Formats: sequence, structure tokens, C-alpha cells
Amino acid sequence: MNYFLRVFTAAYFLLAGFTSLGFAKGWEPVIDPTPLVPDYILAVDKESQKLHLLVHKSPLHAEASFTCATGQVAGDKTVEGDLKTPEGVYFTTGKRTGLKNFSLYGKMAFPLDFPNPVDRIKDKTGYGIWIHGRGKELVPMDTQGCVALVNTDMDYLDENIKPGAPVVIGEKVGWNNNSDGQTAEAIELEKLVYKWAADWEARDEGFFAAYSPELFAKSERRSFKAFKKRKKRIFSRAGWIDIELYNLHALRGPDYWVTWFDQYYRSGRLSSSSSKRLYWQKVDGQWKIVGREYGPSIRSLRKEYLATKRDDVEKFLKMWKESWLSADMDKYISLYDSRARQGRRKGADSIRKNKTSIWKERKPATVEFGKLSLREHPRGLLAVFRQEYSDSSGYSDKGLKKLVIRPEKDSWRIVDEQWRKL
Repeated sequence: MNYFLRVFTAAYFLLAGFTSLGFAKGWEPVIDPTPLVPDYILAVDKESQKLHLLVHKSPLHAEASFTCATGQVAGDKTVEGDLKTPEGVYFTTGKRTGLKNFSLYGKMAFPLDFPNPVDRIKDKTGYGIWIHGRGKELVPMDTQGCVALVNTDMDYLDENIKPGAPVVIGEKVGWNNNSDGQTAEAIELEKLVYKWAADWEARDEGFFAAYSPELFAKSERRSFKAFKKRKKRIFSRAGWIDIELYNLHALRGPDYWVTWFDQYYRSGRLSSSSSKRLYWQKVDGQWKIVGREYGPSIRSLRKEYLATKRDDVEKFLKMWKESWLSADMDKYISLYDSRARQGRRKGADSIRKNKTSIWKERKPATVEFGKLSLREHPRGLLAVFRQEYSDSSGYSDKGLKKLVIRPEKDSWRIVDEQWRKL
């Protein structure tokens, strides 16, 4: 087919929206700048054959726009080899260089995560969908399903996006700065994500209730029963689980939402940092997790985690100090694990008996803590600080206090307390 005929054919499909099977009505998203919209989005508009780099500043706007080429056939990709570009929310999975066919792919490509979990639920097939360069002249609707740009525009993207960049592909893609209901849904999904994490920490049945067993099994290609059995086995072995989420974002797809975030997971000696995505669909009117993916590798979140925990630990220490100063035995002992160790004493009952004896003779007068140092510990966190103490008899001392505390729902419990005189 000569160049002019190819352009005419592409233009026909582009304007008329027809395939050999009939009229193809594609997804036409309008991106609303909700609080969870990420800093930038790649938006591919198949009708106009444009790729926009949207930046989430005030207002949400296109920082740059490029002419692109998409699949030779209009409509959403459903079957391998149908020459269509998929429609939905996708993410880049890395960068490939040194490509063998420079004419087709140019010098660089960003592979996409097609098929994503919802695509798998819908039995969509195919693979190798990329955003890539071109070593030949760029012609509209001239790819096998990928999104092609000229090489210089690929260079621009390479300089301005990071691994795991979100990509919205639609027949038409728009954006505005007015609410059309997406903000309310985004906030609802945000709450559900944090509830999912809290139920995970608590090893609660609500964690499993967050999923659609049938749809999740289809996207995972394994039974939900096996998934649940494995998680319960982990729960039974874990003395505690602590999870912190960072950089939570969300975008709406054709009939789903995808939420993604950085996650710091701790249990015993295990600490891990990961990027995770959860895909949500409504099942019987309720949002349920139907699929998941891991994003690109990220650096350790340990520093952020300890910084996040500092306020909570300081509040806990303040409560502990107040119960100590007031000699409120029930409140004081409630902050200890039942098997806690305090010096040579073991168990909450032993600690209670010892403190009752001491406070009967001389009540605490002052307790002051110095600068707090926090470190991870296999049993939770190690809190180290200087302590100055005095009681009603005139006795006083100064020492270095070391507390090992473990997570307990929204608070902490002391599992080991040691003091060394200074």
C-alpha cells in the first residue's frame, strides 16, 4: 500500500470510527483533578492521534502534546493480533533500548502492563503493547496496537517521566477542573484502601471481605481459596504486622478504578518496601478489589516509616508517663504486653506487684524524658531516651531507658523495658 493510500485509509477509520465489524464506540474519559490524581499522566487520545503529558498543577493542564500513531484498527483491543490499541488505565513497566527493528520501534520503548487485571477478567488477549519511537515517517493509525512517537518526543518523555508512569488511553481523552463526581468516588476509594491496610494489620476477616473472590481469582489465575489459605497461614505465624502507605493515587478506568501507592510492610524481622496497585470494581453496589499488581522497585522507605511513627510513639510515651506520675496502676499496666519484661521481672502480673509495692511507700514525683531515638526491632520498635526520675521520698536518679514496643491496633504495647544508670 503506498503512502497516500495508507494515510487515506487511516483517516477514514479515524474520522468514521468504523472497523470491518461495524461501528466502534470507544471509551471517552474526562480526567477530573481529584486530590488523588498523580503529579503527571500520559493521556493518549486515539481520535486526534495525540499524546498529552498532563501535569497536575493549578489548573490540570497539558504541559506538552505530541502527534502519535496508534493501532491500524479503531476500537478497544480485545484479541491478540486485532491491530487495536487498548483503552483504559495502564502503567509503564520499564524502558527498553537497543531495539532490533529501528524502523518500527525507534531507539526507545516504554512497555505497558497490558493486559492489566481487569483486562484479564474480560479475557482480553495480547501482549507487547509499548509506547515507542519510530525510525521511519510517523503515519496516523499505523501500528499493530502500540503508541508510536517520533524519537525526539520519546527523548522528552524519557526526561520527564519515571518508571511506573500512569497512562490513560481512550478514543477521546479530556480533562477539566470541575468536579463531575470523581472526587467523591476517589475519597471513598481512599478510605477503602486504608481500611484494607488496617484490616491486614489486624489480621481481620474484613481484609478478605474487601475482595471479590470470583473476579480476583480470574485476574490472578488462581483460586481465591488458595490466596486466603496462604494469607491465614502468614497471619497465624505473625506476632504482629505493621503497614504504612505513602503517595496514594487513584484514576478512574472504563468500568473500574485503580489505586496505587508505596507500601512499607513490617512483621518480625521482615521489612519490605514495594509499589502496589489495587484494581476496584463495583460488585452488588459495593467496591471490591478485583486485581492487584506490583509497580517498579523503589528505594527503602525505612526513614519515612520511622518519621511517621515518631509522633505516635511520643503520644504513647506521654500517656505512659502520665499514668506513671499519677500512679494509675490499671492504666499503667494496660500499656504492657501480658508477657512483658521489666528489668528482671517477667509478665504484667509481676510488674504490677512490684510497682504496687513501690508506690505504696513513695509516690512518683517527677518523670522527664530526653530526646527520643527510634530504631526497628524484631518485636516492633526500640525507643531509647534519657530518663530523669524522682519520688515523694526525695529519691532521684538519671538513666538511659530502652523500651521495645510492638504495634497494637492504633497504639503500642511495651514488651521489654530496661534501664541503665548514668
